[in-house]
Order: sequence, then structure tokens, then C-alpha cells
Amino acid sequence: MNEFETIFYTILIGGLFLILVINYKRKKFIPKSEKKVTNQRGINLDLSLEKKKGFSLSENQKLIITENIGLYSWLPDSLIQPWEERILCFLDEFPITYMKRELPTEEMKILVAAEACLLILKRSLSDYRHLKAIHIWEDEIEGYENAKGNASRFEINLSWKYLKSSIKNARDGHNLTIHEFAHLIDFADDGIAQSIPVSKISTDYNEWLEIVDSEHASLMKAYESGKNYSIRAYGGYKSINGSKPEIFSCGTTAFFERGSRLKRECPKIYNAFKNFYGLDPASWRKDTNKF
Repeated sequence: MNEFETIFYTILIGGLFLILVINYKRKKFIPKSEKKVTNQRGINLDLSLEKKKGFSLSENQKLIITENIGLYSWLPDSLIQPWEERILCFLDEFPITYMKRELPTEEMKILVAAEACLLILKRSLSDYRHLKAIHIWEDEIEGYENAKGNASRFEINLSWKYLKSSIKNARDGHNLTIHEFAHLIDFADDGIAQSIPVSKISTDYNEWLEIVDSEHASLMKAYESGKNYSIRAYGGYKSINGSKPEIFSCGTTAFFERGSRLKRECPKIYNAFKNFYGLDPASWRKDTNKF
């Protein structure tokens, strides 16, 4: 190899190396808004949602929602259409079973889908890409008799009795379905429920890490003192041994149902939820004319 060829290949190899380094850094620090879903199930869900553009619920489905879901009257009109599109897609894509061997009623399916889709009003259906089954139990959940609901990365169990009693009050911070689907989102990126809903390569990861640690301390303090706090005491109770999975789920429920109070008491965590969900519940106002 002559001198000219040596210089040429040195420059070529150096250029290729530089391109690889640039691409690596870009992927590592790519903003979450630019990230693409690579999970095939997630891609298919987002494609299905695209096909529902402009579709609306039936009158009967709307009636079930208006008569049961307390948050409905607080939801801004601009969010109703994307909500309905997501509900219809959810009903098509996710199996809902009633564990009494009977078929789940239309009411059961609509209410679970509607509540689950509140969390993704400004997000994509691919947040639920790992979900394989939703089981509705009449009252107690087999194997989890003291729980009203539970979630893993692939499955959600809900007590119908408690679900029905928890969705009409839009301001108590005890919404079962929102709570369990928040767990599902927490699991989605890495299979771990640690109250950090973004991956380690996200530019928001360190902010969430800091918020969860500080909120853990606040919850512990509130729980031990018996203080009435915007994020309900259950989150503090579960944190007592150093566990943190309930901060995101209890915090999400507070975000949707106690937005103004959460913003006032915990502005940092409120803003983190606001950026993550793309919503601002503290600005919502109840509209009784929707009924």
C-alpha cells in the first residue's frame, strides 16, 4: 500500500468512526418526543389508534360514561374526541374477562377502557404495549384477598365492587383503575415498578430519580405524622420499608383527581406529571352542563 492509499484509508476509517460516535450520542440523548417505539406490539397499537381518527362512541357508551365517571364533567371539551378514539381502540385491542365465568358486561368494558385511556389522552396506546389481559373480579381477587386491584407488566386485576365505588368521586384520590394502569406504565420501559416511568437513557430520568427520592421522604413524613396529604397515605404506608412503587401510581391518581392541591403542595412532582402526561388537571373546571 502506497502513502496515498494509507492516508486515504486512515481518513476513511476516521470518518466512519466519527459518524458512529455522533450517532451513538444522538441515540443516547435523543429527546423523548423524538423516540420511536420499536416494540412491534406498540407499533401495531399506534397504527390501530390512527385508524380510529374521527370515530366516536355510541350514545349508549357515552351514557355509561356520563352516569358513572366523575372525572367526565371535569374533562375539557378539547380532550373528548381523542379520549373516545382511544377508548374504541382499547376495546378492540385488549381482552377484558369477568372472572365469574360470565361475559363482562358492556358497562364493565366501557368503564375500564375509559378510565385506562384517561392516562394516555395526550400519549400513545403503545404505553400499554405489554398488556395481555385485564381480569375483573366480582369483589375479592383470588390470591390477593386484601387487594382491590393489582398490576404486573402483562396483566391487571380489578375488583368490580371497588371499581364502581371509586370512580364517581372525582376528588378523593382513590381511583382504582387509574392507580393500576399507572403501575402498568411504570412497568413498561424496564419491567420494574420503581416510580420512574422513563428509561435510563431518557433526558428526564435524573429528574424523576430526584423527584421520587424527595417525594419518598415527604410521604414518609406525612404518613408518620398522620398529616392529610394530597398523595394519599397508602403511598406512605407502602414506602415505610423503603419501597417506592406506589409514588407514581398514587401520585398519578392525585394528579388527575386532586390536581390543584397537588400543584400547590408538591409543585415539582406536579410539573413532572404534567410534562409526562401532557395534561394540566389543575386548570380543569367542572362543567355540570355535560350531564
